[in-house]
Amino acid sequence: MPISSFTPAITEKLSEQLGSIQLHRITPYIVTDINKITKNLDGFAQHLPDVGVYYAIKANRDLPVLRAIDSDVRGFDIASLGELNLLMKIGIDPSRIFFSNPVKIPRHVKAAYKMGVRYYAFDSVNEIAKLAKYAPGSNVYLRLKVSDNGSKFPLSKKFGLDALYAADYCSLAQDAGLNVMGITFHVGSQSENLQAWQTAIELVGKTIDSLEARDIHITMVNLGGGFPADYGEPIPLLKDIAGCIKQAQKDFLPENVELMAEPGRYVVANSSVMVTSVIGREHRSGSDWLYLDVGTFQGLIEPLEMPGWKYPVWSNKRAGGSDKSFVLTGPTCDAYDTIGFDYTLPSDLTVGDKIYIGAVGAYTSVYATRFNGFLPPKTYYIGLETNV
Repeated sequence: MPISSFTPAITEKLSEQLGSIQLHRITPYIVTDINKITKNLDGFAQHLPDVGVYYAIKANRDLPVLRAIDSDVRGFDIASLGELNLLMKIGIDPSRIFFSNPVKIPRHVKAAYKMGVRYYAFDSVNEIAKLAKYAPGSNVYLRLKVSDNGSKFPLSKKFGLDALYAADYCSLAQDAGLNVMGITFHVGSQSENLQAWQTAIELVGKTIDSLEARDIHITMVNLGGGFPADYGEPIPLLKDIAGCIKQAQKDFLPENVELMAEPGRYVVANSSVMVTSVIGREHRSGSDWLYLDVGTFQGLIEPLEMPGWKYPVWSNKRAGGSDKSFVLTGPTCDAYDTIGFDYTLPSDLTVGDKIYIGAVGAYTSVYATRFNGFLPPKTYYIGLETNV
């Protein structure tokens, strides 16, 4: 298991590094270290050098992030026309873009094809018909349903085709004039199960064999995402995940198959810290509540999606005093606007104190709304020549 990026000593150092930024900033805001993002990509390349990285921009679509990693990735994974337009804005070649949302809005497909995107995922008969109509002759890859046991955010209920039907669906796609060239899967977001990749790749290998019998030749396997990020809790090391992938590739896949992946959370999560202020403190129903100027609707939605999900959290109070458990809640009128029910923090926290929330680089700003008139947190960048 890796050493966490959010030990007490490191979080105190982070607080000191943020000091100069805090002097003239109104909370809440996010500070993103671009260097951490590029370091994460370097680590991925070190352990999986033969796997092409197509960054999943759904995790964090900030333009400074996309520009900074452009030269470090082979391409990008998108889910919508809106995400495609962002990439077009910074001059990304459409040939480097994979449209991996298995169920796409028809006009988005039509527009993407017109712009030059030629790679699309599918997992249904309706999607085959849609792609044949709006993206004729495109390269397509089947989203296969695999086990996502051990992931924090399972996806298999919503997406993925049972392998039993893979050959029939791929034959339909070929007959519709599409080029079936790949298989993709997703072991679930923040997967902590090493076995998940091996099991998935074994299933992919069997599926490739069944497609060969139909004269359909697979040349690409997309490992999807799921690579875990550091949130202060034990997670598998990337080198161990890579070892499982390499062994499974050797055991189950043909030699001529190229591997790619679509990491998102792993790339950006630990790059960012959110700085917030305590705006209220109350004792309710036997618990102490801290009200913050940021909450679920300004981007911290994942605890609502996954009960028990916790961010690394610390404060501007020095260590050494007594601690106690707090409920952390947001500023809106919605009772579901609550970040967590058991965060240990200094017992003397009060209105005006700063709370730091770590590992907010993924799936935060992209979720933020303007509910109740509260604006999404602004992001400031370190590791760039000019702050954006």
